[in-house]
Amino acid sequence: MRVRFFGGLAVSSGGDGAGGGAGDARVVPGRGQQALLLRLAVDAGTTVGYRALAEDVWGLDGPDDPRAALQSLVSRLRRSLPPGVVASDPGGYRLALSRDDVDITRFQDLVARARSTADPALAREALALWTGEVWTPSDGFDWLVRDLLEDRGHAERLAAIPTEPKPAPTASVSTASAPAPAAPTPVVSLGALIGRTDELHAIRERLETDRLVTVLGPGGAGKTTLAVETARAVADSIVVELAPAAAADVWTAIAGAVGRRIRLPESGGAIVSAADRVAEAVTGRRVVIVLDNCEHVIREAAEAALHLLGMSPGVRVLATSREPLGIPGEAFVDLGPLPAADAETLFATRVRSARGRVPGDDERATAERIVRRLDGLPLAIELAAARARTLTLVEIDAGLDDRFALLSNGPRLSSERHRTLRALIDWSWDTLTEGERIALRVAAVFPDGIGAADAPAVAAAFDADADAFDSLVDRSLLTRREGRFRMLETVREYGLDRLRGEGTEQAFRARAADVLTDLAAAREAHSRGPGLRDALAWFDANDENLAAALRTRADAADRPGGVRLLRTLFWPWAVRERSDDLRRGIATFAAPDAPLDDEPSVVLEAVALFAAAFPEPGRTSTLPAASFAARRARLEDAATRHPSEITALVAPLLRLAETVLHSDEGEAVRTWHVDVTDAELEEAPPWTRAILHALRAGAAQNAGDMDALGVESARALEMFERLGDAWGTGFASQLRSEWLVLADRLDEALAVIDRSGAAIRGLTSVPDLLQQEAQSVGILLRLGRLPAARERAAAIDRAAAADGSVRALAQARMTATHVEIADGDGAAALSEIDRVGLEGQPGIPDQFLAWVDALRAQALLLLDRPDDARAALRRGMARAVESRDHPIIATVLVTVAGWNAAEGRSERAAEALSRAHAVRGAADERDPFVVWVRARMARTGAEVTPAPVRGIRSALADVDAATLLALLD
Repeated sequence: MRVRFFGGLAVSSGGDGAGGGAGDARVVPGRGQQALLLRLAVDAGTTVGYRALAEDVWGLDGPDDPRAALQSLVSRLRRSLPPGVVASDPGGYRLALSRDDVDITRFQDLVARARSTADPALAREALALWTGEVWTPSDGFDWLVRDLLEDRGHAERLAAIPTEPKPAPTASVSTASAPAPAAPTPVVSLGALIGRTDELHAIRERLETDRLVTVLGPGGAGKTTLAVETARAVADSIVVELAPAAAADVWTAIAGAVGRRIRLPESGGAIVSAADRVAEAVTGRRVVIVLDNCEHVIREAAEAALHLLGMSPGVRVLATSREPLGIPGEAFVDLGPLPAADAETLFATRVRSARGRVPGDDERATAERIVRRLDGLPLAIELAAARARTLTLVEIDAGLDDRFALLSNGPRLSSERHRTLRALIDWSWDTLTEGERIALRVAAVFPDGIGAADAPAVAAAFDADADAFDSLVDRSLLTRREGRFRMLETVREYGLDRLRGEGTEQAFRARAADVLTDLAAAREAHSRGPGLRDALAWFDANDENLAAALRTRADAADRPGGVRLLRTLFWPWAVRERSDDLRRGIATFAAPDAPLDDEPSVVLEAVALFAAAFPEPGRTSTLPAASFAARRARLEDAATRHPSEITALVAPLLRLAETVLHSDEGEAVRTWHVDVTDAELEEAPPWTRAILHALRAGAAQNAGDMDALGVESARALEMFERLGDAWGTGFASQLRSEWLVLADRLDEALAVIDRSGAAIRGLTSVPDLLQQEAQSVGILLRLGRLPAARERAAAIDRAAAADGSVRALAQARMTATHVEIADGDGAAALSEIDRVGLEGQPGIPDQFLAWVDALRAQALLLLDRPDDARAALRRGMARAVESRDHPIIATVLVTVAGWNAAEGRSERAAEALSRAHAVRGAADERDPFVVWVRARMARTGAEVTPAPVRGIRSALADVDAATLLALLD
């Protein structure tokens, strides 16, 4: 398969030419899929991580659950491409093509080769690929366009060079004349520099404007290589290797290096210091002095640099170090990991040196994984590649599980600190204070890093000083980004290896779990009310830390600790709809017979019992009613002894769950019945009281009790708004808006739901947010504002496409179907509902499928296809009754009325419509399909009398599948 982006997007399979050749054209629809294809193509053949994909596909407006959204987007992209082209790898996805199969990456590789070999022919070959402007799906890829334009500029300059180029002039830091060095010894660098072009340019640029430049980075990042490369391009430069020097020998090392380049003055028998001899030698010269590897003699190196700068205005100092020298006016160039493409090129080049050939296509994925696991650190990559002489790449990859043992045999003539991976970090470890060493080992057990605000608490838990984390940043062993201290994986493995060697890993992990539990509990306490957003941001940022802490509790069989930690996660996970994670946690730590001697235990066991009454879709509860009742009584008693906002909900929620169990025994009328005593309401904390009113409103809605829905939704909404709880406001607003619709107060309903959507944006899942947006579309349709409804439906469609989840996409399609039905366009409605695609998807509740069936039947009725509509309604009615969701049952009954009206059976249509209103508890006469049904009934001359708006409660509200299905006979 070939992919082209120059001159427009083109995908073809079966071609045989680098430019695309003849082959079958492939269409990749939708901006989301196109953006994903482009991002994968930029790193063709390389695994691109979930986070990188999400950031480039969606930018700042990313979905709440990027991994699920990516999974859906990848699934759709795969349908547009040949099998196997988009591969799933640990941590991300990979476009299984060679870089030569993608025109932009082939162009970049040709330019890179042309620049490294000064080959005009390769530059011209690259320029031949530029057949038009670079195609991108959005402005979010402007960085790629800039990179390609920069490469084009390099290629155009090279292409203008004659075939037999003259030697390029030596670069110089300054154009000012200076005395030539006496018999200079050139600095030798083995092999071409791979990557680091931007950093090399930055160093040269800084040296033009700053007299002291320090190249900072972790061990093995290539600081020395860049310093040497810079020195080679400078007319007068001196490289001082400080690695072997002790603190007292710094000036001796400098004098020795200067003496090899510049004749030092004779002392004439007088005692002259090394610093004075160097000063006399460099006076009047424009010279760059490289102080390489300063970190182990940092104070002495800083003093020497300051002294050197004072010797002559023409002296510039380029230092390499793992920490700053700390001199005023010091400029920095930071070295991080190599970019993926450069790291892979370096690895391939060194593998070829070791065994005579680069990694083959069948080894590409393994090579990419090795480079990724080594954090893109050049020295680690070179050490790993050297093992290819005796090991396969698969063996090297497996060996990285113990990377310090694997990478323990470096080049014989390399410096001691660069001979093994352990020695590389040992070099930094040896310079650390005891407090910094503790901090490094602490950071190793926090895979998500440590928030700067949490650092004091974390440090205190380990009897350490929080300032040590900042010190580790200065020493290039940690980074500080977006308010968090983070660590390269190789450094993290070093810290863990130290802990294992000391036998303290589990103790450190247990302490980490302890402090995370305390921090999480403090944040969770603010997750109900105005502090919800900040609390969720903290839980999101520490997701991997918390997961690791849960594993630590489980591995140690520490149930009490696990219960306390899981308790802190309960409400944040509930708001984020992470029910699967919660179920797994309950399965691990719940114990029905355990003592209920604290609040976390009561909450966890109550949630476990509640969940047992609500099994996953497609399953039924196996918990005997008597057993449930006994456990419920025990938990209710414990809840009164351990009061909190959550335990105050235990009794009402468990009574609600018990009604669900009874409904399986034929008491369907009591499904979702909520019994809350006046005493419970009065004694409950304000937030709990608001939740209870909202639950009462939800139960009233499902039972068709419109009076109760109106009263309870108003109370719940007022209380949540007063508390400043955005999530609760959104929950109550949906219920309030439903009542306002049925009360024919549509403008008020729209205002409530719009305020709610703004309040919950970014809190709950995208599908939940789109459900609220869809509610506003329904209100607009009832108001007859079809253009506005279409506009909002289009916005829902865009948001769903960006999110990519099955639920979001289904909600968008169903909203669009609703709009087309209101517009009377059955063909368009059927086209939209056919794209929903929920059949066979795991975890889709019956009421959702029943809603799809009802909308499909409505579209078929508009197309005058009553037989097909009846088949859909039979299926939908069975699902709706099984779900016990009365509003959905009412929707299906309205559609049954439509089928009867279309068949000329006005009496049956009237009965079905009356049953629908009775089940709902009120007549929804401005529902566009109800309007259509009334119009069809009127055609037959039947008397059409709108039902009363509210207060309908009769035997017609009984929900019996056989009775309701008989309306279709």
